[in-house]
Amino acid sequence: MTARKKEINLLPKEPWETGILGQLIPWTLSVGRYVVVFVELIVISAFLYRFGLDRKLTDLNEKIKQKQAIVSSYGDLEAKFNRAQGQLQKIKATEEAPVKIDEVLDHISQITPADAAYKSIMINQKEVSLQGKVLSEAGLATLLTQAQASKEFSDVRLENVSSGIDNSQAIVFRMSLGFKQK
Repeated sequence: MTARKKEINLLPKEPWETGILGQLIPWTLSVGRYVVVFVELIVISAFLYRFGLDRKLTDLNEKIKQKQAIVSSYGDLEAKFNRAQGQLQKIKATEEAPVKIDEVLDHISQITPADAAYKSIMINQKEVSLQGKVLSEAGLATLLTQAQASKEFSDVRLENVSSGIDNSQAIVFRMSLGFKQK
């Protein structure tokens, strides 16, 4: 039989060490080590995860800059497209208008004498406004009589007549031709 070993403790236990508090402190210290290690692992993993998030953020910013460059390069194309769309709408409105501009211009060319030149021709739903010059009084009289005799126009008004500003002998005029109601 082996002899029992006796323990010799030269530092006697304090009375509080044998109580609940004395047993709780060593247990808390041993468990506390594990808690500290666990918290450190969480902090280190969060730190490493942040590096990943920073990399993703940098990549996203680069992609945004690339896409902004692409969008800005299409900005000129969009402006051209919008301009073309507006022109197409104006053409469609002109084609659908009750006034056929090509017919009106044809009638104006038929009543215009050879010595007349127009500075502007404005056509709307109700009338045609002509501004221009004629080289002689006979040319102006011919234009007026042809306009009054036309089957297309009514309410011929000569709004303004003056001699040419420059040294030419031209007569400057402005007149309105109303459309006949159909």
